[in-house]
Amino acid sequence: MNIRDAQESDLPAIVEIYNAAIPTRIATADLEPITVESRYLWFKQYHPDKRPLWVLEVANEGGKNEEDKEIAAWISLTSFYAGRPAYSATAEISIYIAPQHQRQGYGKHLIKRLIEFCPQLGVTTLLAMYFDHNIGSQRLFEGLGFQPQGHLTNIAILDGQQRGLIIAALRV
Repeated sequence: MNIRDAQESDLPAIVEIYNAAIPTRIATADLEPITVESRYLWFKQYHPDKRPLWVLEVANEGGKNEEDKEIAAWISLTSFYAGRPAYSATAEISIYIAPQHQRQGYGKHLIKRLIEFCPQLGVTTLLAMYFDHNIGSQRLFEGLGFQPQGHLTNIAILDGQQRGLIIAALRV
């Protein structure tokens, strides 16, 4: 397992992992798949020293060489509230894990690593936002010390069903 800064060449894998989450209606409010091209500007907003985008690589089955690795997950930090200066020490976590790599501890590992890295980034508060029916994310974040701070009920409509959003925070 290797965690590293994402490269532009990782964008197809990042998009593939994200798109795999869309049909589940559990982890994203996007309703249709996105394209690599639509994510180039999004990708450019990340900077390793302030708002990182990391990928977690794992060895393919039977793989022994560097090129035998695949991206299993990614995690990023985004500036809160459109990056307004008073909130510069607050950032929102986004994390996505490829379906075939879920429930292997990668999410917990990535978030723990990011929490440890926060002082170097000048981040003192982490926010996690997830649908109220996303029990996996709720357990993951609360298990790492995030505390629910708000619940926006019936804020999203997914396939005709109203869903709420939990906002959880961790003081680093």
